[in-house]
Amino acid sequence: MKKMTHAWLAFMAIKRLEETGLSRANRKYADSLIKLFKSRRDDVPQGAWYPDAVIKDMASSHVLKITPSAGDTVKFRRLPTTLLSYQYGKRSPVKKKAFTIDKHDNLPDRCESIAHSVIDHLKIQKSEDKGSPVLPTDNQVALLLFMLSHYVADAHMPLHCDSRKFSDEDNVHGRMEGEWDDMVKRHYRIDDDNERFYYDPDGYPLRDLNRDQEYQSSFLKTVEDELLKRKFFLTWGAKNKNVWDYMSAVCQHSYLLSYCFLPPRYDHTSVTSGNWQSLGKVAFKELSTAVLADAIDSIARIWFRVWRRYEKWKKGK
Repeated sequence: MKKMTHAWLAFMAIKRLEETGLSRANRKYADSLIKLFKSRRDDVPQGAWYPDAVIKDMASSHVLKITPSAGDTVKFRRLPTTLLSYQYGKRSPVKKKAFTIDKHDNLPDRCESIAHSVIDHLKIQKSEDKGSPVLPTDNQVALLLFMLSHYVADAHMPLHCDSRKFSDEDNVHGRMEGEWDDMVKRHYRIDDDNERFYYDPDGYPLRDLNRDQEYQSSFLKTVEDELLKRKFFLTWGAKNKNVWDYMSAVCQHSYLLSYCFLPPRYDHTSVTSGNWQSLGKVAFKELSTAVLADAIDSIARIWFRVWRRYEKWKKGK
């Protein structure tokens, strides 16, 4: 995904936490996280883009390439049933078929490690004396959260989990991500000089109401509608116990979704700029809704659970 898409997803994840129904105890945790985020909102585009612009570990840590293989039927990890990638995955032509994972790829590990780093920074911040040279700052914690959102979002991009070479030839990978970024830039007001959003009164990206009629038929509107009707669950999904388990499940279902969109008979030599949007069981608008809505929910879920885990530690629970 591209820069403004990553930033928009991070904002929408916080908006999801602010607007969704939570218990009184969980609302307290969510509100403190929202406060940290909004106080550093101008830094979201840069922070969420650091993994591509500075870290540059795209070849291994932004992907988990999966390939169908011969072998016994396998069970895929579960996800919360509200996620569209989970629902579409049931229809995937490679569902239940054996698969292999590129041994050099480590996207779930990267997410788990950053999640632990957030908690570690918060613990050290709580334990160290003020003025200590090793004392982490709130800015450092926020940066880690913004970076974490990047890796979480990348796992939802189906072609990051599909070993077929769709970055070659007509670069369908780039075309998909370009469509998403162009849509965000088209419908939200952006301060191009400073590469940040303008904000609405609630502190979220300001939509360009001059294009409202066009927005109503866009996949951004279908993402909004999907999230409005979807209940938000804090659970990882059956048998998933942590960020690593959850992100492994996300990657597996992104792989399944990729084969719903681009069926097994297609590869980079047969998918072109003219046919790529409607070859499989899922059209591009449906795919976009699933990817973006699910990514928003996943970022919100992981951020909240990492934050709550620290807060509970702080209180000795």
